[in-house]
Amino acid sequence: MNDAFELPAPPMLCRIGVGILGILVAASAAPWAYYSLSHFGGFDWGLMGFELLTILAGVFAVLLAMGKFQSGWAIGVTAISGAVLVALVFGLYVGFIMAKQTDFPSLAPLAKYTLLGRLAAIAGFFLFASIAVFIRNRASYPFIIKSALCIAPVIAAFALMRLNIGPGAWINNVLNTPPGTGAASAVLSITLGLIFIILVSASGHLLIRAYECGRPEHLKNHS
Repeated sequence: MNDAFELPAPPMLCRIGVGILGILVAASAAPWAYYSLSHFGGFDWGLMGFELLTILAGVFAVLLAMGKFQSGWAIGVTAISGAVLVALVFGLYVGFIMAKQTDFPSLAPLAKYTLLGRLAAIAGFFLFASIAVFIRNRASYPFIIKSALCIAPVIAAFALMRLNIGPGAWINNVLNTPPGTGAASAVLSITLGLIFIILVSASGHLLIRAYECGRPEHLKNHS
């Protein structure tokens, strides 16, 4: 008797999205790989290595989009996003932005946009992988909604503080009270910190529960 359980294929939209992101990520590494050859006064093997890793991650993303790997699709996409992130931090960020940006200011804007673009691609990879898991079982939807409701106040608070408007402006004024005169600032900091930690933890827990609904054993029970 065959007890093997085959997971449903990822949605076509997710596959197309991952393929497009893979192409864009790989393409974004091409100029930096070129610059690392001799533009910085010699061969920058560190930057070159991480850019090659980025290109390889993009190639694997395209292969996943084409259906070359039949099992572990969502995990594979998540691993790709992790590889891109590691290469981004130790390659472009550490290797150029932290070490060479001052000496090569003309490349600083390109580095900034490349960094932001790859961060967006990483978020996109994670989103498509999540959708591929969540869509397997409708039981995951309530957990996703509850997770979003928990994290929404945290995002809203940080946005208001960043824009310095409404309640965010009031929070900033209290927190910026000079040291030694800010009892209210200390109380507010501790209170907000505890609330944010609770909300983020609850959101993460609910998101994990949503992912668990896409595991094979859960799908068997609902089939």
